[in-house]
Amino acid sequence: MNTGNNKTSYETGQGGCIRCGTCCEKGGPALHRDDLAKVLEKRISPENLYTIRKGEMVYDNVKGGLVRTPVEIVKIKSAKGSKSCIYYDSDNRACSIYEIRPLECRIMACWDFAPSEAAYAVDRLNRESVFGTVDWLMELIRTHEEKCGYDRIEELSGKRLKNGPGSAEEIIETVRYDNEMRRVIQEKTGIKAEMMDLIFGRPLESTIPAQFGIKIMRNTPPPSES
Repeated sequence: MNTGNNKTSYETGQGGCIRCGTCCEKGGPALHRDDLAKVLEKRISPENLYTIRKGEMVYDNVKGGLVRTPVEIVKIKSAKGSKSCIYYDSDNRACSIYEIRPLECRIMACWDFAPSEAAYAVDRLNRESVFGTVDWLMELIRTHEEKCGYDRIEELSGKRLKNGPGSAEEIIETVRYDNEMRRVIQEKTGIKAEMMDLIFGRPLESTIPAQFGIKIMRNTPPPSES
């Protein structure tokens, strides 16, 4: 559910949801500690989640505008080829997991944003919340973050502007490392490709161009999604 401040005509419910679907069509919600059990029990499938990593550019619905997030955020994915939450049933204008919908969805009220704003950045889930008991996976996540963290990408981007093609190669190698780690983990562990965006965040080859204005040319095929 989106928690933006833009009050529009869909608020005509004046205290009751009219099931217009506007909030669901703006993307999946971020998850909070209140939602953790549902994830660990796979009632909310981990395959339908992704991680926005620290330092990644995001739109802040409360402050308004793009910011670099100071913390990790675990969110529900959008449906493929759409901005709508993956759990939104557009034909029936309904949530397909309504009975176990996340905290942000339960408190969302387009006629009163105060509850959503109060909870917006409180007790958000991160990867340690989800995978903290899986030591080997957390070690891989930490290693990946050292090599592919956004602070490092920003540093390399600055070097590229100053020093030219030589520094650009470091960025390319970082993208290759990101892709290769995803491929190897799938191959060695059998973890599905759909889980990679939760484990390692969104691929750098898709986020670097948007955040840093650096065009990434692919010379190797993407990791298998089988």
